[in-house]
Amino acid sequence: MPFREKTAWIAVVSMTLIYANYFWGILSMPHGGSNLSGLLGTVIALVVVQVTLTIVAAIFSPTDAKAPRDEREQLIGLRASRVAYSGLATGVACACFFGAINPPVVFNANSLLFILVTTEIMRCSCLIIQYRRGA
Repeated sequence: MPFREKTAWIAVVSMTLIYANYFWGILSMPHGGSNLSGLLGTVIALVVVQVTLTIVAAIFSPTDAKAPRDEREQLIGLRASRVAYSGLATGVACACFFGAINPPVVFNANSLLFILVTTEIMRCSCLIIQYRRGA
């Protein structure tokens, strides 16, 4: 498994678990309250988990981690970014549409964060799929 595929797996799993915990906490709060400390803790946990696991993956395959991206890997990254951008543009357009009904600011902020996280998971998932297919 290439190093960049490992980092994509790290990103997908860590973001899914950590942000699922955050959004579950937001949904269980009465009246859609603000949870700034929870968001800060979520971001710190995500950074610590991803950096630690990426370092561990680099330790186990140092030559693969230091290798520059070849043409195939650049193409895989561009394809995955194109798919994620389509999802991001669609999600933001939907958020703008629902923003017209004047929901609370906390709802708007969390919905945009949800869209951003979802599209990043989508991008990393596309990377994994393309690496698996050998694109």
